[in-house]
Amino acid sequence: MSELTLYGDASWQSPWVFHAMVALEELNLKFKLDPLRFPIATEIKSQLRVHALLAKTPCLVHGEFWLTESAAISEYLSETFTPPAHPRILPATVEERARARQVMGWLRTSLFGLREDRPTSSVFMRPVTAPLSEKARQDAEELISVAEQLIPSGKTHMFSEWSIADADLALMLMRLDANNDRVPQRLIDYSIAQWGRHSVRKYLAYIPTSH
Repeated sequence: MSELTLYGDASWQSPWVFHAMVALEELNLKFKLDPLRFPIATEIKSQLRVHALLAKTPCLVHGEFWLTESAAISEYLSETFTPPAHPRILPATVEERARARQVMGWLRTSLFGLREDRPTSSVFMRPVTAPLSEKARQDAEELISVAEQLIPSGKTHMFSEWSIADADLALMLMRLDANNDRVPQRLIDYSIAQWGRHSVRKYLAYIPTSH
């Protein structure tokens, strides 16, 4: 197997580096982690553009293949490292895979008010105390409404088995829970279950002030 390298974010605040690292850990893959400081150095940025088209993180390097965009990375990993040798990180059925992609796409393109008021740093590092803005409050209501429809009562994953979409949804819910905003208890239980996974704990262990 060709060596795997993940270029990440040395600030440990990127939800998308989190996504890629969780995917790699869930697949039980050995990889080299290379955290980059921002702004990315000119030489490294040029190298990323040449090989991966986009000079950004996360960037996965697998042999001669370079790839950015977290969802593309997890898709690539799920299709390259397949069962039974590796666990699934995307659902087995076409319907559940489509729903997982829908959720991941929504979380990447929506809820900007909530993401601004409750940045990832407030989850991984220091909580904030400012009240939610009206837009963030509306986003929080939408998030909770959708999550309650997605997560069956008493379950700790959206689908018949865990998927990488669960990590993304839990992180978004943690933007509320970690900052003492209102979240229904069963969604708190769901998020805490994700935070207990070895892959998430491995990521958190890199953060000096994680909690």
